[in-house]
Parts: sequence; structure tokens; C-alpha cells
Amino acid sequence: MSGYTILDVGDDRGVWLAARRTVVTATDVARLARGGAGVWAAIRAEKAGKDRSVRTWAMQHGVDREPFIASYAQAAFGLTPSKALLIASDRPEFGATPDALNEKEVADFKTSVHDWESINDAPGQYVDQSLWQQRVTGIHRGRLILEPHENGIPLYPFPKDFVVEWDPDRVAHLESIADEFLASTTEPDADAAELDALLSVYVTEKEAADAAAARAERAKADIEAHLGGKPRRFEGSLANLTRSEDGVTQRFDSAGFKKAHPVMYQEWLKSTPRKGALTITMRSSDD
Repeated sequence: MSGYTILDVGDDRGVWLAARRTVVTATDVARLARGGAGVWAAIRAEKAGKDRSVRTWAMQHGVDREPFIASYAQAAFGLTPSKALLIASDRPEFGATPDALNEKEVADFKTSVHDWESINDAPGQYVDQSLWQQRVTGIHRGRLILEPHENGIPLYPFPKDFVVEWDPDRVAHLESIADEFLASTTEPDADAAELDALLSVYVTEKEAADAAAARAERAKADIEAHLGGKPRRFEGSLANLTRSEDGVTQRFDSAGFKKAHPVMYQEWLKSTPRKGALTITMRSSDD
């Protein structure tokens, strides 16, 4: 006997989104497990109707690649693609929308600029999402199907896949978080919801930018190795380079001068207007 029922088949996105607002989804619980009061207030606002309109190039790439990944999942593992919103038979306030499922497994499709080697490399929220889907459906085995890419070009002919084993202790913890959210009186905060969405865009774009920057640095290192430290000018088809001769650079030791001549240092200090800094700290994949 299945452990779930279908709340909405997903044919009408507006109706489907409205139905999702009535339950704690896998995405919700993964965010609640890692977010503070601001995230809880943001999710409360989303449940009250605040649109979480997060769309980046990377996200659109995932949407565009979904049919191919779904076709692979069906051929390789017999996983049937699904857009349905499912709810747990014993807890109808718990919901999930796995990308595919069969009698033995639930599956999530992901595209990423990161090329994971094992499930331990995957972000913790992805594992939590799979575990919540397992809790909702009663199907105690998950599969994360990943298509890593560089600038939208898949790295391999076929996606990678990783099994997410049932973890009753972690599931119990996620259930307690969901119950706490359902019982809480957290006030909806539309501003927090908007800010959380903007931060999600930032993180997605920065991950793509960092991956591109890392590749560029590797290419630059290859050029440096080719030059062997020798000075050279070269005009290429796409770029020019100038490699200067190694030497010694002199700089003023401000810290040393301040220590040796503190009064004089203060006399030469100049005050100028300063704009406040925005600091964004990325969470680790296990946070």
C-alpha cells in the first residue's frame, strides 16, 4: 500500500502553487532546517501568498535539461517523471514533489557547476529534500540524479546518480522542525521573503561565477607554466599578453610606521567619507 495520496497532479501551475502553500514541502523543510528566524518568517509569508520569484540562468538551464534527465532516469532506473504534489497519508500537512518515482525509489533531478564524486559531496539541503520525499511517500530510498556542466555544456554523455539511503534519525529531526513551524506563531514577513529570494539568486550566480573564475585561473596558470617565468609580449587571436620580468617591489610599511611613530602617524591621517560595506557569508553545504 502506498504511503501517500496525490493532492494536485500539477497540470495547472497556479493551482499547483496554491496547493503547495497548504503543506510543508521538501524545499520548505530543508530551508527551515538551515535558516534562522528570518527564513521562518519568509516561508510564513510565502505560505500567505508572497511569490518567491527566483529565476537565474542556472535555474532556467535546469528546467531546459529536465526532459533529458527525466528520459535517462526512466530508461536507466524505471523512474516515472512526475509533477504531482504528494502528501503523506498519515500527515496530510507534509507534502513533496519528487521529479520522478516508482515503487522502490523517489528521485530528484539536479544540474550543477559542481561535479560531485559521491553523495557526501552533495549539499546537505539536497539530501534533506530527498529524505523528506521519502517520508512523505513511504518509499524509503532516494536517488539524486545530477548532470554537471560547464557553461551549460554537460561534462558527460549521461548524468551521474547517487543513492540517498533512509535515515530515520534525520527524518525524525526534520519532522520535529516541520511540527515546530506548523505550531509556531511566526509572523509573515514579505520583506524577509524578498531578501531571501535575492540572496538565493546571489548564491546561484556566485557559484557559477566562482566555477568560471577557477577555470580561468587554471588556464592562466597553464600560460604561466608555458612561459616559464620569462618576460614576453604576445598578440593572440582573442587576447594579448604581457609577462613582465621578475623583480622586487617596495611598499610602505604602514603598520611598522604606526608602531614606531604613533603621534606622527595620527597627524597624517586623512578622513574621507566611507560607504557601508555589504557582507554576504555563504553557508557551507553541510550547514
